[in-house]
Amino acid sequence: MFVQSQEKLLPAKYSNDIKTEMLNVLNIESQAIINLINNFPISSINLVEKILNSNGRVVFSGMGKSGLIAQKLVATFSSTGTPAIFLHPAEALHGDLGMVKKDDIFIALSKSGSGVELEQIIQILKNFGNFTALISCGTGVLSKLVDLPVTLPFTQEACQMNLAPTTSSTLTMAFGDALSVTVSKLKKFDKNDFALFHPAGALGKKLLLKVSNLIINQDLPFISLDTKFEDLLFVISSKRMGVGIIVDSKQNLLGIITDGDLRRAMQSGVSIFEKTAKDIMTINPKVINKDILAYDALLVMENFNITNLVVIDDFKKVVGLVHVHDILKAGIVK
Repeated sequence: MFVQSQEKLLPAKYSNDIKTEMLNVLNIESQAIINLINNFPISSINLVEKILNSNGRVVFSGMGKSGLIAQKLVATFSSTGTPAIFLHPAEALHGDLGMVKKDDIFIALSKSGSGVELEQIIQILKNFGNFTALISCGTGVLSKLVDLPVTLPFTQEACQMNLAPTTSSTLTMAFGDALSVTVSKLKKFDKNDFALFHPAGALGKKLLLKVSNLIINQDLPFISLDTKFEDLLFVISSKRMGVGIIVDSKQNLLGIITDGDLRRAMQSGVSIFEKTAKDIMTINPKVINKDILAYDALLVMENFNITNLVVIDDFKKVVGLVHVHDILKAGIVK
């Protein structure tokens, strides 16, 4: 096993100013992006138009670092409304090429614009009738094979040997992000569409989860108008929902009794035991429909400083109860 010497582990000549060296790398890469802005490849416009007019997916492919960037761009395209897949060049030549459909657009990523596997793949796909493109920092043989080459204005890597893919990978990643976001915007992909592809995320839950997904509709604390104080107190306490729901024989909502209503009623002293639900309840409480977003229900609760809402249908019939704890537990926050 190779053991690096202690001397090698120590900082080299830049050890006295690590911050300067790190900032130098960042500066080189940021200047490369500025250079890309100032020398924008016009062929990019054609690539965006081709993707917008395609009925297929975008197939990204690349070897090594380019392959890792390709996989990241697949994730970005897919999450912003453009179906995309990753095709490993080596695996493609051993069966995975069958994943590519007739209408798919093939985009190869290569720093130098070369690669034996990609050469074979592009030639085969062109015979199949697929549109092929290349995003590269050089003008290798692939540039002449694809239908549309996009050459990024690359000058140097950020590493001191000008070898490790640093600036070139940053350029390719940034360009890919610009490509994805532009396509997404021109498709009018909005936050509601984004939520559909991210249902488990905070935004997805906020825009997709409805009250019906969190509703409590079993063993509800129903109370009739003439229920006596000690009986309604037992119902509210035993159901542990912090509220009593006053309904008629058809479960139409008449009012509610909250902890606050109980405290106020108790100020009358022993006469409280002579009162019924009708004497204590709050008439016309805040309610919500089951098809309303749970996020909107949370806003209502926060605005009126309440912890639950009775859920009714279009005919004022009680269909359940939604509690603020359940909404927050589901990961929905303001």
